[in-house]
Amino acid sequence: MRRLGILVSVLVATMASGVAYAAEASALVGKAAPEVSAQDWLNSPPLALQALRGKIVIVEFWATWCPPCRKSIPHLIELYKKFSGQGVVIMGLTDEPKAKVEPFAKDMGMIYPVGCGSKSSGAYGVTGIPHAAIVDTAGNVVWEGHPMQPDFESTLEAQIKKTPPKVSQVKGPTSLEDIAAAMQKAQFGRAASLLAKFQVPEGDTAAKNQTARIRKALVAQAPARLAQGEKSLAAKEYYKASEAFQDVTLMAPDSAQAKKAEARLKELQADEKIKAEVEQGREKTADALLSDILNREKVNPAATIKALEDLAERFPNTKAGAAAAEKAKALSDSRAGANN
Repeated sequence: MRRLGILVSVLVATMASGVAYAAEASALVGKAAPEVSAQDWLNSPPLALQALRGKIVIVEFWATWCPPCRKSIPHLIELYKKFSGQGVVIMGLTDEPKAKVEPFAKDMGMIYPVGCGSKSSGAYGVTGIPHAAIVDTAGNVVWEGHPMQPDFESTLEAQIKKTPPKVSQVKGPTSLEDIAAAMQKAQFGRAASLLAKFQVPEGDTAAKNQTARIRKALVAQAPARLAQGEKSLAAKEYYKASEAFQDVTLMAPDSAQAKKAEARLKELQADEKIKAEVEQGREKTADALLSDILNREKVNPAATIKALEDLAERFPNTKAGAAAAEKAKALSDSRAGANN
């Protein structure tokens, strides 16, 4: 019944979209934003508004079956690219399961955090989707409505000027140095993921040329990485195989190698036993990396925070990834307090 009610609202909004977006109640504006949660997260460790105080947060409710949501996703991706380096967090919440959402999010290029299996829409009184709320640095709702409304982005920009959000002094927007470091370590999938998020500064021809060279190098490495995946698969090293195939899809999207890798990934996911082994491999790898980072904690605190943030980004939905995110925040807060 709830989905039917929301679907009716979606249809009404869609029919009205030619001239104006459907009117939305703003019952929460001026009030504390209800906490959010989700069973699984994509592109991020688990998020909570309480832990994001000091940031400006966009909470958007959506679904894969919603046509207007599909239209708003590219706009949210552009906002993420534009404002994520300025202390703005964007999260998309849906009540659908990860198994259904993950392939859709990949196809749509959703690089911002996505919460699956979320029941938070009820607390926000959502009756139609897509529905977004802008939460200020104090945790209060300052705007809510359809994310394609003309005043959505202008309100966000005004709020950034009114209450500038906290921006990490350690981890900023992806840099060419980060990408180059990943390439040097032969972490080609990681390099490809970072490259997808990197924004070439306007008029910076050198940076534009360097990104083109990196992209070409990644494509050139794709056949070898695919071969590594096939070798690991033959040896029944399923986690290594999965990582290699996933890397190929990032390194050379739309290539013959990527299509082969995608087919292999589907085969691995279809076998529940293999799927479980892959997840265990991710957890073990993340645990080992976290232990290594913490062992070097006192040597270079700033580097430790960055390493922890990178780990949390690389291994979302793992215990070590969540622990790394919490530890990074605690260390950052501690350093900020010491500097004040």
